[in-house]
Amino acid sequence: MDRIRMTGPESPYYRQAMELYAAGFSLHEQRRPEEQIQAMRDPAFHCDALVESGTFIGLLFYWEAVGVTYVEHFAVVEALRSSGAGSRALAAFCPAHAPVVLEIDPPVDAVSTRRKGFYQRLGFAENSYAHRHPPYRTGFAPHPLVVMSWPEALSPEAYSTFSRMLSHRVMRYAQVGISQLAAT
Repeated sequence: MDRIRMTGPESPYYRQAMELYAAGFSLHEQRRPEEQIQAMRDPAFHCDALVESGTFIGLLFYWEAVGVTYVEHFAVVEALRSSGAGSRALAAFCPAHAPVVLEIDPPVDAVSTRRKGFYQRLGFAENSYAHRHPPYRTGFAPHPLVVMSWPEALSPEAYSTFSRMLSHRVMRYAQVGISQLAAT
């Protein structure tokens, strides 16, 4: 499996990645297209297509900072879910990018509980930090998410690094900008 970095709408697999992004994530979890394109110009942001034998199979969008790698969005095409493709992608990714942080919905139903189990089987640890992710778009409120990290739970310092990166770097590329976040 290959990860191919996309740097703009002209990149191979961009259309497929954006279709999966739109189908796989709620609107409040998505950037608008213009902010996504701006984020792709940031050297810390990797907007990667997951490709196997020349076929697009998923997306892995992540941010690199000193001391932490934040997986912002990860999805596999529906036809390949439960095939092991997602596990293979993360098993190859995590050792080269540790510590890795991602967020999941609180496990309150069968789907969210299954998702938590997926990450735990890959070695992700649940963190107990009270965490609310800001919305990417106006009209939505911050929402609680569970922070998971690989290969172990985050120290308070590592969580603080992640939280600052989320607030001051990642959310720079959102319809709800940093100035609006400070008011919430």
